[in-house]
Amino acid sequence: MEEEADMNLSFETPPPYDLGPDPDLGGRLRELAEYGDRVVHLGPDDGRGHGQLCWDVLAPTGLLAPHCGDCEHGHGGPSSPEQVGSALSRRIPPPEAPPWIAATLLRSLAYTHGSVDGPLRPLADAVAGALVTLLGPDADWRANGFAAYWEGNGGKRSWTPVTEATFDAAVVGIGNGHAVVIVATDED
Repeated sequence: MEEEADMNLSFETPPPYDLGPDPDLGGRLRELAEYGDRVVHLGPDDGRGHGQLCWDVLAPTGLLAPHCGDCEHGHGGPSSPEQVGSALSRRIPPPEAPPWIAATLLRSLAYTHGSVDGPLRPLADAVAGALVTLLGPDADWRANGFAAYWEGNGGKRSWTPVTEATFDAAVVGIGNGHAVVIVATDED
């Protein structure tokens, strides 16, 4: 009878991803956005509120309802920056923002079975942590609900749309002279 080999498999959590001493945070954010087909913006805080900032970032993408004018079909998304601001009603304390950001960068919103985060989760966690550090401890972080980060709502998914997509998740942060917008959309 053959003796089973001891494989000594380790199931320890891997070390966090190291962005390095002078990371190109914008480049890493764009890399994750391309991987997950996300809309992202990282720039200076120019005084716009969360709703206006998110609206302005989404306007050129075709994800907002007003792009078609006076059409006959209904839209699920907002029709003004004020409505986007109202949708971004979930305030996120800065220490709680990293998992919201990472989930919004990575997760499929329509198909939630199986592996939800994939191999880029360590990078997304590192980018999220760096964004929170960049915007500072007094940053004002907002989300439109729990479409991506459902753990924040006891596993229940709910959100108020910021686009006309079937599913969307948005995280917007303003602080320390910087502004960031991350929007994920999905269709089933």
